[in-house]
Amino acid sequence: MKDVLILLIPLAGMLLITYLLLQHFFNKQLKESEKELVNQKAKSYLPLKIQAYERAILFLERIDPNNLIIRIHKPTMNASKLHLEILKQIREEYNHNMSQQIYISPKSWAELIKGKEETIQIANTAFGQLKNDANAIELSTKIFEIIAKLPHNPAAQARKLIIREFQKGVLK
Repeated sequence: MKDVLILLIPLAGMLLITYLLLQHFFNKQLKESEKELVNQKAKSYLPLKIQAYERAILFLERIDPNNLIIRIHKPTMNASKLHLEILKQIREEYNHNMSQQIYISPKSWAELIKGKEETIQIANTAFGQLKNDANAIELSTKIFEIIAKLPHNPAAQARKLIIREFQKGVLK
C-alpha cells in the first residue's frame, strides 16, 4: 500500500501540474484568438465607419442649396417644378444614404437630419413667398436670400459639426 502511495502522489502531482499548464496555455490561446477577432473586426469596421462619414458629408454637400440648385436648375423650369425637384432630390439623396446611420454616431445623424429638415424648410418657405406664376430664377433667388439672412447655412453647419465630431472621435 505504501509503495502504491509513493507512486500515486508524484503521479497525481504531475497530472495536476500538466492540467494547470494546459489550462493556462488554452486560456492564453483563447485570449489571443479573441484579441485577433477584435482586431479583425476593427480592420473591417473602421473603413465602413469612415465611408459612412464621407457619405454623410457628401449628402450634405449635395443638398446644400448652393450646389443643389445649380445641379438641377433648367432654364425652362418654373418655380413649382424647381421646388418639387429640390424636394425630390433631397428625399432621394437621403434614402440613398440612410443606411449609413448605423456607422455614425447618433449625434452626427441628428445633425444630418437637422440639416436636411432645415434645407427643406428653406425651400418650402421660399416657395410659399412667391407668386403662382414665378419662375425658377425667382425661387432660387428667394432661397439664397433666406440663407443669407440666417446665421448659418443649415447643410454647411451640419457638415461642420459632423466633421468636427469625426475628427475628435474616429481619428483619435
